[in-house]
Amino acid sequence: MINRVPLVFFMDSGLGGLPYLQWVKNEKPHWQFVYLADHSCFPYGSRSTPFLKERLVNITSRIVELHHPDLVVVACNTASVTALDTLRDEFSIPFVGVVPAVKPAAQTAGVDKIAVLATDKTVKGKYLKALIRQFAPDQVVETRAASDLVDFVENHLFLADEEEIKEALDPYISLILEKQWKVIVLGCTHFILLKPWFEKWLPQNISIIDSTEGVGRRILHLLPEDLSSPFTGQVPENIFHITGNQYNEKLYKTVAAQYQMILSPLKDKVS
Repeated sequence: MINRVPLVFFMDSGLGGLPYLQWVKNEKPHWQFVYLADHSCFPYGSRSTPFLKERLVNITSRIVELHHPDLVVVACNTASVTALDTLRDEFSIPFVGVVPAVKPAAQTAGVDKIAVLATDKTVKGKYLKALIRQFAPDQVVETRAASDLVDFVENHLFLADEEEIKEALDPYISLILEKQWKVIVLGCTHFILLKPWFEKWLPQNISIIDSTEGVGRRILHLLPEDLSSPFTGQVPENIFHITGNQYNEKLYKTVAAQYQMILSPLKDKVS
């Protein structure tokens, strides 16, 4: 038996991967977690395919060198679609990617209308259209770009009061009610952090679907319990890395504290 707990590494351009980390942490609180917000390249949706592939390979190489993760979660739809195959070719450790939760939404919706809220790049891209053709070919699925919410979540949500959050979400809540959508897919990982607020301000008969549980269960499947030694009561330190020099230190300290992680700027060749 390996006398250590599994270490899972999550990476995103910002804070969008945190719901996945929290889900796994709730299930396995004694595991170790490392998170990287690649703030210097936020958002990934604005980056070219060659850049993203090279960037994510370099980040993973650095994290493997520092932390030796047992599994890597590419906690961004754009990064997963763009670079997951490349990462699996480059490294022998398992990788888990994320995609908009169209399949569970289609299974939930029946004859009800489905809406996918995502970034502009995801809405216009081929991958989301392929998911809809594959899993919801006979259902009414509409897509809407909500890229402004990515910036709000990344730069304001964790320091915002309820009134500010309501102001940011109001246009989308009004749109959902106007369109009579009954199943909403949060098709960007950042939007999952808004799920409790959507649920608070939308009628209970509207389902909010995301990929958190599916991704979390995949992680647990790939890292079975017998990888770790018996829990001794000592939880290892969890690390929150951030790249770049120009970021709101108060915000990221707040986020790291909320998720019980140590903020550790990553000042090296990937920053």
